Amino acid sequence: MARALCDREGIVRCLARKSSNVAGLKKLGVEIAYGSLEDLDALKKAMRGTEVIYHAAGQIFAEDAALYYKVNVDGLANLVNAAAQESVQKIVHFSSSSATGPNPVRDIPVNEKSPCRPITPYGRSKLQGEQTLMALAKKYNVPIVVIRPPLVYGPGVSDSSRVLMFLKLIHKGMFRIIGHGNNLVSLCYIDNLVNGVLLAGSDSKAAGQTYFLSDARPYTINEIAEAIAREEGRQVPLPHLPLWTAGIISAALTLPARLFGFTSPLTRNTVKELKNSWYLDITKARSELGYEPRVAFEEGLKKTVAWFLNDYMQAQSQ
Repeated sequence: MARALCDREGIVRCLARKSSNVAGLKKLGVEIAYGSLEDLDALKKAMRGTEVIYHAAGQIFAEDAALYYKVNVDGLANLVNAAAQESVQKIVHFSSSSATGPNPVRDIPVNEKSPCRPITPYGRSKLQGEQTLMALAKKYNVPIVVIRPPLVYGPGVSDSSRVLMFLKLIHKGMFRIIGHGNNLVSLCYIDNLVNGVLLAGSDSKAAGQTYFLSDARPYTINEIAEAIAREEGRQVPLPHLPLWTAGIISAALTLPARLFGFTSPLTRNTVKELKNSWYLDITKARSELGYEPRVAFEEGLKKTVAWFLNDYMQAQSQ
């Protein structure tokens, strides 16, 4: 996102914690403002003279559900309060398809008018964050756009990404498909997402709207796992893991994960997510923003796996 904004010849400033690795951002010529969503003064300082805020910070995984709300709701409220005081012209907020919840019917995609039925603490916090954002934006008259992406993949994908978990587990031969694996999942290649977000940020008619952004079509978990394995030169281990077995394993790993401080690849919420369909309708983004996913899944996955096998694995070995 930062690279794309820099390519537009604008002045880009990023908010980062002092513990964050900002070497890549500095190479791009990005200004760094240190702070956090909990620090209102730091937020105001970071936003001074800023026209558009692209808000992508959030809590994705947490052992304590309260942390989701502290960051994804309270932190977002601080952001809007600071933006209002600094006369920011627009906020483009990265929410999540988790705020809507999975498809009630497998083959019928959800759209922006679908009832929101989040099934995890993360999804519920993202929905509450959207509601808080909308209310404060209306109060302070700050134009906002909400983007709800699905699973995002591409070179440089974050450590908290579900896709990176797939890449690592398949590479190690430890991945198991939960259930039948025929549930449909929308994905979004990072370049497609950035293109859509930039369209939303520059279109004045997008203010007050919510958009789903994804690749052109969904894929089954079976297709995704097999495609990753093929690119990695691996095989997806068989048989599939029955839902009841996955539930027992996730429950059994809860306490050890807390005691020894590791992130379990299989949690109760992971099981909830991986057994459902997450199929998005991007008609609205196409018709109103002119959005079109330019990078196909096969090309995007090839680039993602190449990055994983080279850059990511090399960095982990150092």
